[in-house]
Amino acid sequence: MGNSRKMPSPKKASTLASKPPRSSAKKQTSKVGGVTMDVCLRVDSPKIREMEKKAAQRRGFKWALGLITIICFAALLKVTVQESILKNPQFELRDVAVQTTGPLTVQKIVRATLLTRGENLLSINMRDLHTRLRQLPPVKDVSIERDFDAGLMTLRITQRLPVAWLDCPKLGMVAGRPEVGYLLDQEAVPFPCDVVTESMVSLPVIRYADLTQKTAGMPIQDLQLTAALKLLKELEQRFELGQPQVRSIDIQTPYSMLATFTDKSAITFGVDDLEVQLARLDRIRVEARQRRWEIETVNLLVRQNVPITFRQPPDLAGLQPESASIPTVKTTSVR
Repeated sequence: MGNSRKMPSPKKASTLASKPPRSSAKKQTSKVGGVTMDVCLRVDSPKIREMEKKAAQRRGFKWALGLITIICFAALLKVTVQESILKNPQFELRDVAVQTTGPLTVQKIVRATLLTRGENLLSINMRDLHTRLRQLPPVKDVSIERDFDAGLMTLRITQRLPVAWLDCPKLGMVAGRPEVGYLLDQEAVPFPCDVVTESMVSLPVIRYADLTQKTAGMPIQDLQLTAALKLLKELEQRFELGQPQVRSIDIQTPYSMLATFTDKSAITFGVDDLEVQLARLDRIRVEARQRRWEIETVNLLVRQNVPITFRQPPDLAGLQPESASIPTVKTTSVR
């Protein structure tokens, strides 16, 4: 018959009936009218809710037990570290040794460390200690060592080597005076002077009335000051070879400097072409030493026929303009 429906065999029906129901948390895929559909079969019952609740309680108990174990272990570790290391007298700081040379006193260096006797050497932050010491303007470099056996902290401080006093009353810098006196190293870094020693008294002075910046421990970016330091270095080298020692360099204008010496002579230099000017000065001093001239002033800004003044009438015998050994020198009226 046309309306007859084919019945499944008993064997196939029993196979379908024997399949267990799928989990309530999974989805089943069924095909309806040629369209595939996902069907979520969620089974909810008091028994299932009770089982899920107990499973959640078991998981929570395990997490709590693990957290308590971690806390107990951390507390035990902390107590162990405190008793064996932090409170161990073997690691206590007993003394601080400072190895340094310069205007900065040992007492001020020790105060800047903020270290206390009995402090644990392992708990000291070496980076912070290094930073505190480097912030001192006279300090150029720092090296720190810890001796756990002796409880000793050794500080090796390299201080800036002062080459001159920097004098600028407008900025509160007065040469040769403690607290308001500022020293200058060859890198144009100014730093205050707390105590004036005998060696510092003999340092030359660079006077710069128009200086506009003063930051202790930081290089001064100034063309005139850089030229003055270069000139000072060259003149100090010539002093070691027997020439008079420079006592001060006065930066008068943006293009000129006046240097005074121990023989009371005063020589004007330009900021540029220092090598050429120093070569002229060397020739003049050679002639002055041979003829025993007492030079009072020299103006090296003039490129030709350099003006020179003398304290006593100079010996010019045999010195003719046409055959002079110093063709750039021109004598002026004697003072």
